[in-house]
Amino acid sequence: MRPNLSRRTFVGAGLATLAAATSETASAAPGPRGGAPSPELKPFVDELPIPEVLEGDRTVTIGESRHRFHRELDVAPTWSYGGAEVLGPTLQVHAGEPVSLTFDNRLGTHLFDKYVDVALDGTTEEDRTRPRANVHVHGALTPPQFDGHPGDTFRPGESKTYRFAHHIEAAGLWYHDHSMGITRLNVAAGLAASYWLRDTFDTGSATNPLGLPSGEFEIPLVIADRRFHEDGSVNYRCQRQLRDGQWEGVMIGDTTTVNGKVTPHLRVARGLYRFRLLNGSNFRTYRLFFSDRTPFWVIGNDGGLLDAPVRTSAVRMMPAERYDILVDFSGLNPGESVELSNDEYPSDTIQRLTGATVLPRVMRFTAGSTARRPGGVPGRLRGGRRQPPLLAPVRTPRRRRVVTLNMDDRPNVPKHAMQTGMTLNNLCFHDEPIEMPRQGTTEVWEFVNTSVDEHPIHLHLVDMRIINRQALDVDAYVRANPMPARGTRWAPVPDPFLSARPQRPAAWESGPKDTVRCPVDTVTRVMIRWPTAEELGFDPDAAFTGAMGHELRGYVWHCHLIDHEDECMMARFRTIA
Repeated sequence: MRPNLSRRTFVGAGLATLAAATSETASAAPGPRGGAPSPELKPFVDELPIPEVLEGDRTVTIGESRHRFHRELDVAPTWSYGGAEVLGPTLQVHAGEPVSLTFDNRLGTHLFDKYVDVALDGTTEEDRTRPRANVHVHGALTPPQFDGHPGDTFRPGESKTYRFAHHIEAAGLWYHDHSMGITRLNVAAGLAASYWLRDTFDTGSATNPLGLPSGEFEIPLVIADRRFHEDGSVNYRCQRQLRDGQWEGVMIGDTTTVNGKVTPHLRVARGLYRFRLLNGSNFRTYRLFFSDRTPFWVIGNDGGLLDAPVRTSAVRMMPAERYDILVDFSGLNPGESVELSNDEYPSDTIQRLTGATVLPRVMRFTAGSTARRPGGVPGRLRGGRRQPPLLAPVRTPRRRRVVTLNMDDRPNVPKHAMQTGMTLNNLCFHDEPIEMPRQGTTEVWEFVNTSVDEHPIHLHLVDMRIINRQALDVDAYVRANPMPARGTRWAPVPDPFLSARPQRPAAWESGPKDTVRCPVDTVTRVMIRWPTAEELGFDPDAAFTGAMGHELRGYVWHCHLIDHEDECMMARFRTIA
């Protein structure tokens, strides 16, 4: 008799079974052994690198470079923007001031050529030797032809000029590759960096009206887990049992890097600092706190400043999320240290498949003898004199759109190991129908997560405001609404299967968000205002010709576990007049 398993248990067990099914043949595959652990590395011996800040019109290379991730590792090949050793410079721009950035693809053979999976949509054998690239400024308000559409890519020897007008308030954005089918590989190779938008309130200068730390006291922290070979190069393979050329559903590392260095240290003055946090990982979630449990203040998230600083002792970040925090080191004695720590464990299934576990150490701060200038945490950030206006209130609009996040557990769906039929609305990228919200309207989107993974959902073009999250009986939901074959839209109304009371978002995630955490067994509701062409100064529904000659239209929304995005967890949308 078949055991009485819930759908959730069956999916989790199925992932492990699928991975084990190929272990015998995969273990005999030639080449380096994938999934091997990184060498043991001493923490806090390398100084935190701080990226160069660049402004104005310019050409930025997308190229090959070399970098030492830790002093005990050899120098290894990486990819980067603008000639950096890894990642790229922080690009700083100003609201209302247009900028023109030309990105020039100078890549050679893909750093992860053997992991290119030509079964994925948009991917070909040529991506191994002449990899495509493009640039998405994540969180920016951009015309469709400059948004980094996954189909708008260009190969080595080619370039594209992106023009940005920046009609939004100051925010901590980032730029990264967004090439269809190889995004996960290009970002892990190093194509990601910070993009700071300033305005008349958050100017970045020492005299900024908000009294925020600036200059050497404002520092980007790009946090990303990685796995390394003995020679110091990045090891993309996390599962030993998979053959080369096979997509795997998770790239999760066994070391933490910050700005490209493994568990670095930073010497700080005893005073207030501003850190611009970005989770640049492919898959790993971090729950960050200081080892002495000292509180800090969240002053902004993805889309800009909060109304007032939020005092907290921890913040949870999924991939692509950003948090803007103030930390006061004045309580440390000279020579005393405190660590930025993490206690977020991967799921049991991910631990079994990859061997990944919690990475408790992120970086260390050591106080110097210098005390910083006087100045404390602002009482308010919006609504006062020489401050931006208060954020609009969050409400639940009448226009409702239900969308589902799925991992199909049927045995006939997987194409290869760990491929689980990941979809949005049970559809893949080129399937119809797509979402078509109307310009000028406000909607509530309900993300119904029927899968076994938590997903960070990112919408291009717009910010979201989290309304609430509510528990869902997924087994009952699916039994009452059987999922059709993949390719048929499936997004049943979840109301009869909701349980418990809706939970409001944490105070530190209450501002504008372009990437929202959607837990398992949960409906996550967000408010979205769809801007008009008149408000934007461009037509968001205009068709355009991509760099490779294809006609494209609209924007995309997707899971920002970018291994999932490259499979089938990315969908198109148009915002129509």
